[in-house]
Amino acid sequence: MLISRVSLRLLPSEELAGDPFPDACVQLAFGPTRPSDEAGAVAVPESVRITPADLVRLRVESGLALGEIRAEMQRAEIAWRQQLSRWYGDGRLAVEARAPDISLLQRALDGLRNPGPVST
Repeated sequence: MLISRVSLRLLPSEELAGDPFPDACVQLAFGPTRPSDEAGAVAVPESVRITPADLVRLRVESGLALGEIRAEMQRAEIAWRQQLSRWYGDGRLAVEARAPDISLLQRALDGLRNPGPVST
């Protein structure tokens, strides 16, 4: 499920009059989403009320989590590039160390000179 957008609204004091939780004065609303298992279906999640302190905590914790994800992604990319470099180096050494297969080269040259049925 992909969240298309998130909006914040500070509730005015008139809306909070008589409310049992007046400290939860920030409304967090999510845009319509499309569940991946149903084609063409759209879901509109209900809005959530939180306190300003909860909003700050949410921002800080999400920033930390995204930072950890970025760091892990960079570590994985570095490891992948190192492995790819090792594979390239190993392959290059193997090609350079191998003596040419004279019979294979001879068959290839014969095939180029005499196009016809291929013999193996």
